[in-house]
Amino acid sequence: MIKQPLADLMRPKTLDQFVGQKDLLEKGQPLYQIINEKVPISLLLWGPPGTGKSSLAEIIARQYGYPLQKFNASIDNKAKLTNIIDSYPNQSIVLLIDEIHRMTKNIQDYLLPYLEDGQVMLIGATTENPIMSVVPAVRSRCQIFEFQPLSENDIATIIKRAMIEVYHFEEEKIDQKAVEMIAISSDGDLRVGLNLLETIHAINGENINEDTVKSFVKGQHFSYDRKATKHYDYLAAYSDSMAGSDTDAALYYLAVLLKNGDLPSVVRRLREIPYTYIGLANPEQATQIVIAANQAEKIGMPKAKYPLMFATMLMCLSPKSGVFDEIWDKIDADSEHPNKHPMPRGLRDMHYKDSEEITGGGLIKNPFQENFQIAKQNYMPKGLEGKRYYHAKDNANEKKFEQQYLRLHKYIYGKDYEKD
Repeated sequence: MIKQPLADLMRPKTLDQFVGQKDLLEKGQPLYQIINEKVPISLLLWGPPGTGKSSLAEIIARQYGYPLQKFNASIDNKAKLTNIIDSYPNQSIVLLIDEIHRMTKNIQDYLLPYLEDGQVMLIGATTENPIMSVVPAVRSRCQIFEFQPLSENDIATIIKRAMIEVYHFEEEKIDQKAVEMIAISSDGDLRVGLNLLETIHAINGENINEDTVKSFVKGQHFSYDRKATKHYDYLAAYSDSMAGSDTDAALYYLAVLLKNGDLPSVVRRLREIPYTYIGLANPEQATQIVIAANQAEKIGMPKAKYPLMFATMLMCLSPKSGVFDEIWDKIDADSEHPNKHPMPRGLRDMHYKDSEEITGGGLIKNPFQENFQIAKQNYMPKGLEGKRYYHAKDNANEKKFEQQYLRLHKYIYGKDYEKD
């Protein structure tokens, strides 16, 4: 007889039993309304593992009265998917596709007609942002919801419930410190927490206390210190230390992240933050940092720590800018309603028949046929002429860029920028 794992035993059966994701699943929230009203729309659920994506698919199937079928895009093939769909020729089903970001184009093309006619209600589960990892043809037929790591209180609630309902602990005899320690060590992943409880109970029986939990999680390389399990806090501390140019702090947080096995998150941060924090203040160094991060990913641990230390120190020691955030804030507001600011006719697309007659496309001067390869003509939309977005920070590189920026504007428009 196969014994059902604790994590499966504790899966919620209804939305009322679901723990976490309150901003999506409390009454009145969007995802709750979709499920409660039985809206037949496919969903893409993305976020860290152990946050309830698969459990929610089971709840949805039960709520809608549809059969649930499961497909893993990383290991299952088109033949299995064909067999699943052919088994329900006259009935809608909920199809849970795990790791949907790995779904091949061949499978996607096969699946699309069944999404269109409603035979398949897709629930795609992934740890990757579907905007980046799922093709538009599938994405456009789904609503996307992001799942967050569960809080320690959420996990502690389920751990305590499992101890009472499955292992028959008397509530007043439960060691609350032990429950909290398991929750902390789970790092937002409920499945990890329940697996910990299951193993600790198998070893110690009812003798589950702070000491027995601490002893086990240390041996499993789990961090039982409250701060060390705050994965996103440590990523934030790592980024903020680099932004603040504190080399020693950044190296310390780097070590914590790497020792906890989070090379991918470090690499992703180092690919992004050079443009955010350094930008034009030191373009060459920003490029070096990204190259080092890419190299670390290729090498893998433990040797990856060397290019990562190199990149981290360059981030800290480089002059900073942060000007792109300021620029974005300005253009974000101006571009909110582009119809209010029609572009010059000559900038419109001219690569179709009668474009010049319809829109005036093609009337723009060719800058490469003008002096210095720069055309003296207006490019800004109506109402934004003379708008200045870029103001340099106080560093040598940006001051050079700013002077060129100002000279180009004056040459193109024949005058200096209007004062802000």
